[in-house]
Amino acid sequence: MPIKIHGTASRKMKALTLAAFSVAMLFSACEKDIEVDLPDVPEQLVVEGNIEPGKPPFVILTRTQSFFAPTDLNSIAGMFVSGATVTVSVDGDTWTLDQVCSNLLDSTTLALAAEATGLNPDLLAAANICIYTSLDPAHVGITGKTYRLNISAEGKSLSAVSTLPNAVPLDSVWFKLAQINPGDDTLGFAWARISDPDTMGNGYRWAAQRINHRPNGEMKDPYYITPLGGTNDDKYINGLTFDFNMIRGAQFFAGNEEDNNAEQGFFKVGDTIAVKAMSIGRREYEFYKTYEANVGALGDLFSTPANVESNITGGLGIWCARGVYLDTIICVP
Repeated sequence: MPIKIHGTASRKMKALTLAAFSVAMLFSACEKDIEVDLPDVPEQLVVEGNIEPGKPPFVILTRTQSFFAPTDLNSIAGMFVSGATVTVSVDGDTWTLDQVCSNLLDSTTLALAAEATGLNPDLLAAANICIYTSLDPAHVGITGKTYRLNISAEGKSLSAVSTLPNAVPLDSVWFKLAQINPGDDTLGFAWARISDPDTMGNGYRWAAQRINHRPNGEMKDPYYITPLGGTNDDKYINGLTFDFNMIRGAQFFAGNEEDNNAEQGFFKVGDTIAVKAMSIGRREYEFYKTYEANVGALGDLFSTPANVESNITGGLGIWCARGVYLDTIICVP
């Protein structure tokens, strides 16, 4: 994430060296069959849950899968766990969440499920997955409150705690041409300016959604998407005002043309971008940052996967109370 600092701060940047490139060529020049015995790993439950100001808690529960497991519609549906008992406790009050399956979800809740899983809403609806939420309008997030999640499923008990932080607003947002290629007057990045509070430990997560429509009438992005590099903290910018830009994230398995050509990673003149700037706690930041490191390492010979730092006791995943600031960018040159 390129950053322009207004104040005194520095950041070390790493680059792939010519020596590393030479090693890559060496590896590509020889082939050898290698047999590896992969150990059997016990199946675990995985949580993807969040709560935002004014919104009900939202929890998805899945099972870990073998690396070589099939990825068809039936296998995706089989990952999701139904029949669990899920509760959220706050200030001595306990909410028992309702199980709602995707064929009965409204478009807004289905978009939240898509945002959490990275899967297309149509795919989720077809798979008829089940999520857990509260249908009581009084059961919504409140800034400053601490929320404890408890799950009982398939003989396992899971728990996590997260406090809903204050949202840190963006001072301004805008679109700027990337101009990577001479004469390019179409493609660019989303930019924003933020003033970090003078307290260490603030975590941030960025998501964006193109809400303009394709020629067939479909919205370009059916849900908010966080790109790799969309999670950051204030280690180097505590108390400073700074500008940053963000690339465009892609929908998994959507097959969009602009995700596989010269437009990949770019927003485009004519796009309207709904921006979601999230404030998160330290443990929540560590989860998303290590998760991104793992995703970014896939297929990269020179990257070392990091252990994902879950905040779930008894399982894997994330329970995240997050402050939210919303804004909109009109992409004009």
